[in-house]
Amino acid sequence: MSGTESVSLANRGRTAFKLGALVLIGCTLLFYITGCLCGMNAGYGKKLWNLDDDKWEFTECLYFAAITLTTIGYTDLLGTEQCTVHQDTNGLFRWESNTDAHQQEGYDTTTEKPFVDFTPWTRTLTTLVAIIGMSFFLYVIAQVTSFFVEGQYQENAAAKRARKLIGHFSEHIILCGGGGNGRTILQQAQKEGVDCVVIDQDIEVIHRLRQTHPKVACLRLNAIDTGTLEEAGIDRARGVVSVMPDDRANLVTTVTARQLSASVRIVSRCVRDQADRRLQYAGADAVVNTSQLIGLRIASELIRPTIVDFLGIILGHDDTQDLFISGIVLQEKDDGRTLSSLPIDEAEGSVIVAFRRGDIFTFNPENDTLLFKGDELVVLGNRKSVRQLSDTIAASPASPAHETALQQKRTQAPPIEVDTTLVGPDPELHNHFIICGAGSIGRTIAAEISATRRTCICIDNDQRAIEEFRRALPKVPVIEEEPFSPDALSQANIRGARGLATILSSDRDNLVVVVTATQANPSLRMLSVVTNDADHLRVQRAGAETLCPAKIGGRRMASELLRPEAATLLDRMLSSSGAIRFEAVTISKGAELSGLTLSKADLFARTHLRVLALRKPGRQQFTIRPAHETVLEPGTTLIAAGPAAEISHLVALAGDWA
Repeated sequence: MSGTESVSLANRGRTAFKLGALVLIGCTLLFYITGCLCGMNAGYGKKLWNLDDDKWEFTECLYFAAITLTTIGYTDLLGTEQCTVHQDTNGLFRWESNTDAHQQEGYDTTTEKPFVDFTPWTRTLTTLVAIIGMSFFLYVIAQVTSFFVEGQYQENAAAKRARKLIGHFSEHIILCGGGGNGRTILQQAQKEGVDCVVIDQDIEVIHRLRQTHPKVACLRLNAIDTGTLEEAGIDRARGVVSVMPDDRANLVTTVTARQLSASVRIVSRCVRDQADRRLQYAGADAVVNTSQLIGLRIASELIRPTIVDFLGIILGHDDTQDLFISGIVLQEKDDGRTLSSLPIDEAEGSVIVAFRRGDIFTFNPENDTLLFKGDELVVLGNRKSVRQLSDTIAASPASPAHETALQQKRTQAPPIEVDTTLVGPDPELHNHFIICGAGSIGRTIAAEISATRRTCICIDNDQRAIEEFRRALPKVPVIEEEPFSPDALSQANIRGARGLATILSSDRDNLVVVVTATQANPSLRMLSVVTNDADHLRVQRAGAETLCPAKIGGRRMASELLRPEAATLLDRMLSSSGAIRFEAVTISKGAELSGLTLSKADLFARTHLRVLALRKPGRQQFTIRPAHETVLEPGTTLIAAGPAAEISHLVALAGDWA
């Protein structure tokens, strides 16, 4: 049921209640006035305003109207079947009635004559009330029934419960849009123990959320209305997430939310690339371009699956290990200290990934790097170790070099610059990646793969998409054929490929690509975007791993609110001129690093990269800032962050990508 239909139903229900009451009161008054005309209540010697001598009392008229309208009709309570008035020669009256026959004192029956016969009138009145009144009353019953059966009563009760919950909320999240992205955000927020208010106009979406998440306050209202956000408690909220499928609705919601609260964090979904800047200008703290995000995720799944798992833990998508990124802001006493003078070794299980000065992040800083007041250390670790490091730095005394270091010229550390020129593919196309689809997601995948100095090829027959693809990535080859064509896959050397991603708009076309590719290369790793939940299992059975765009976008937007430090760091890494990335490498048997300890490998001196984490073969959990005596046995996975050139050097030393 749409919101308009629901409002119409509620209005009809209220109108029905009012109409029913008016019909009942109207019929009651009609019977009472008839009693006055007949002399049962007034006239013929009775006083108009004296109710004590009424024969058709008001309560009797009300009761008779009710039993007539409802067709109960126990009896002719007022005696409307017969109502005749007689008069004697003395001018006195006698009333002949089935229920209220009476006469005035001194009345002479021997001299009486018929005066007025009201029987036709009273019978006609009762008949009309029975027919017309019953019709109105049946309408009232129908509307009242629909009010309960069609759910308006339940909706009103649920809305009342939601408002009661909101009254107790503080530091909660307001989620505008309860679709696929919204449900994913809701799940992530509940994992973190954060209260949520969901606003959506779709009755089916709201009903489903109320059934699956009974502790969530769900409001079936329009999120762009000022009153809606106020009702959701925006003045006490920690953040607003707008994930509606229309950029205009997200823009209006962002503007409204920012006008109502200058401090609330706003995260908005961006459907089209052009809307990104407008949403930021409107007041959004973070804008998530879902199509670009999906492309990055697919590229990462293809070329760095280990890093996807690692970042999933950091962003809170995977709770197998307690890891997160946080910032430690240096105080005045730390002004002029070097990185090596900080008591980092006193807090086990945490490592400094980078430091931020203003808007510039410096990754893998040298030990003698000067730090100043207001610099923010970006720390990776578990909650306990990061908190311990923060307390240790705060309690530590200033460095002896504190006095002289202040005299040095303060300069912002320049970002790492590397050559990110896209490397052309090997003419033989070996150990490469195949992208089926040249749309916006395909362009993002190709750009990310090329940024890591690996080879890819695209297959599509959409001329407009191919033209945009070639303008953006002129050095990436494109095969202009149907992506699910065996000839096109053969031309792309699918037998020598390392992985394949299909991101076509139709789930059926993606399934055909997966089946065709499996026949050509059964050992190939394949990823497919699936929009319909029902198609997930079919594509997986065909041999591909599936990704749901709504879940990817929803998880990232949840991270923007729940773990903003980590999300901000990843955004800056993606937008940096040096194309800095988290990467994972595996120690291969016979590689230069195989069998060495970390201290002997001396990776920072050789690659300018710090080992942030390490995972031993056969284990699932990562060790943050591993000990110097750790042996790099074959199968060990190393996690580092840096530009492509330095990561490539690390891969050459380690043996292979993870």
